[in-house]
Amino acid sequence: MITLYGRCHQLKQAQEVFASVSHSSKSAEAAYNSMIGAYCKCGDVDEAIRLYKEMTSRAYTQDAVTISILVNALTKNGKYMEAERIIYDSFNANMELDTVAYNTYIKSMLEAGKLHSAVSIYDHMISSGVPPSLQTYNTMISVHGQRGKLEKAIEMFNTAQGLGLSIDEKAYTNMISYYGKAGRTEEASLLFTKMMEVGILPGRISYNTMINVYATSGLHREAEDLFQDMRRVGHFPDSLTYLALVRAFTESNKYSEAEKTIHRMIGEGIAPSSAHFNHLIFAFIKEGFILEAERVIREMRQTGLDPDLACCRTMMRAYMDYGLVEKGLSFFETINKFLKPDGFILSAAAHLYEFAGKESEAGDILDAINLNGLLFLRNLRVGSKVRA
Repeated sequence: MITLYGRCHQLKQAQEVFASVSHSSKSAEAAYNSMIGAYCKCGDVDEAIRLYKEMTSRAYTQDAVTISILVNALTKNGKYMEAERIIYDSFNANMELDTVAYNTYIKSMLEAGKLHSAVSIYDHMISSGVPPSLQTYNTMISVHGQRGKLEKAIEMFNTAQGLGLSIDEKAYTNMISYYGKAGRTEEASLLFTKMMEVGILPGRISYNTMINVYATSGLHREAEDLFQDMRRVGHFPDSLTYLALVRAFTESNKYSEAEKTIHRMIGEGIAPSSAHFNHLIFAFIKEGFILEAERVIREMRQTGLDPDLACCRTMMRAYMDYGLVEKGLSFFETINKFLKPDGFILSAAAHLYEFAGKESEAGDILDAINLNGLLFLRNLRVGSKVRA
């Protein structure tokens, strides 16, 4: 009854049933396990933890299902330390755990960013003789991929294949992404092709991932071809698709094509973000094309977007490097109205004001730096890229 009430989010009724049976020597242990599950189902993880501790103090045994539910609930609520402690409590208690429980544990540590713990839990699973499932291998591919251990991720992928498990699109896509991050574009492309050969039709996320891999390597033709393939099979590009395509063109110095891509997405009713414009702005700044970068910023503002922190830092750096003092100060006075105080931007502004002979304004900026607990960057120099 407690479990049923929990599923129906009728916590008060579950508590009443629990109160009536929790002191019974025969049913107390089962009641505690069920009540922890009910609290988790109803989103009251603090009470679930309290009851878990009470069970432990009374030497009651938690079952694997209850622990899995509790760890999952704690993870969803960002209580990663408590989840990890309960996981290792179950190991110390020699609790008999199944594949589902281990999968919950590993996923919890992955989401917590505790990748070493995730690997340790997987090792404990194997040493305990519990068979991994496809979900286990999928999660471990992500664990090793995020650790930058590509060979380990490949090993997990190949092991799953060797066991005859039906590798799904998510596993393929994760591997494609990690190959791309390692700069192994050809292997990523081959795996994308293999995925289709085994009968898995790539979804939009898979297409976006592969386009982004091509973009990282500056392979704009391959990226654009895949973009067209994506449309042909009925997947509509989204903001991330266009972001990858813009990146592909800017990495290949195809700035006109990158701009056309942004205009195309706007024409299709997809709102760009500052990240779309930033790829183009950063590319222009890298080439020293300050006027072009300024033009793109004006276009960005016409769409209702203000430049973000990364863009503002890049522009202030450019104005400093090229000795464009008046432009730099004008830009600073504009962005200072909406941007939170930033150490680099304020330091650059102070140097520009000082260079322009505006000592009072420079002093005000230094006061603002101190007031906000920021560090003044003394080594910045105006005109470092201006030829003598």
